[in-house]
Amino acid sequence: MIPKRLIYGSTATILLSLSIFFKKVALTKGVPPMTLLIQFLLIAAIILNINLLFFQRKYIKKIKNIKQWEWKIAFFAGFLLISAYLASTYGLRFTTSINYSFIIKSNLIFVPILAFFFFQEKITKEKIFLAFIFFSGIYLVTTKGQLILPHFGDLLIVVAAFFFSSFSIINKKLAKMLEPEIISWGVTSCAAIFALILIFILKVNVFSSIGFLFVFLSGLTEALIILFMNKTIRITSMTYYVMMTMFVPVINLILGILFLHETINFIQLIGGIVLIISGIMVQRLRD
Repeated sequence: MIPKRLIYGSTATILLSLSIFFKKVALTKGVPPMTLLIQFLLIAAIILNINLLFFQRKYIKKIKNIKQWEWKIAFFAGFLLISAYLASTYGLRFTTSINYSFIIKSNLIFVPILAFFFFQEKITKEKIFLAFIFFSGIYLVTTKGQLILPHFGDLLIVVAAFFFSSFSIINKKLAKMLEPEIISWGVTSCAAIFALILIFILKVNVFSSIGFLFVFLSGLTEALIILFMNKTIRITSMTYYVMMTMFVPVINLILGILFLHETINFIQLIGGIVLIISGIMVQRLRD
C-alpha cells in the first residue's frame, strides 16, 4: 500500500511544478508580475472558499469554534505568504533567473532548522547528507553547472525563502488543531485580504484579462498546493515535505522541454538523476 505522505507530498510537488509552469506562460503572454501575483492569490482564495462552502460543508460548523489566537496565527501566516511572494517578485527584478531558481530552494535549510526549534524534529546525519545531495542536484539542474555570481536581489530571494519556510511551519502548528481544509481556507483568505490592500496601494489592474486562462490555472494549482501541503505536513515531518518538493526543478525541466522549447544539457541530466536518487532515499526518513 502506498503511504499517504508519499501520495500527498507527490501531489503537492506536481502541483507546485504546474503552478510555476503556468506562471511562466502567463508572464510570456505579457501579464505584469504584480498583476499575476495578486490575481492568482485572489483566485486561490475564491476556489478554497467554494471548496469549503459547497464540498466540505461539514467543516463550516467547526469554523465557529476557532479560537481568537488561532485566527491571529492564520492571519500572520497569510501575511507571511504574500510577503514571500512580494520579496521573490521584486528580488527577481534584481537578480538572474539562474540565481533565483537555486537560492529559492534554501528553504531546504530553513525548514529543518525551524522545525527543530518549534517541533523538536531531529537534525540527523542522514538528513544533513540528503540535504547536501539535494542541493548538489538542484545546483546542476538550475544552473547547468554555471558559477553563480551574487546580485543585490539575491538577499530578497533568501528573505522570500525564509518567509515561505515560516509560512509552512505556522501551517504545521495549525495542523495540530485544525483540519487541512480549514487551514488552507483561512490562511489563503487572510493573504487575499492583504492582496486587496495592495491593489489600492500599488494601483494594480486586477481586472486585466491578459493571459487570464494561465492566471486562473496558476490560482487553481496554488489553492491545491496549499491544501495538499497541509494534508502532508499533518501526517509527516516538515523535513520530509520540503525534501519532496525538491523534485520541482526536474518536473519543470521536463515541462519546459515539452512545451516551452527549452533545452537540457548533460550536466542537468546528471543533476536530475541525483535528485531522483535522493527522492528515493528520502522515503526512508522516519517521521
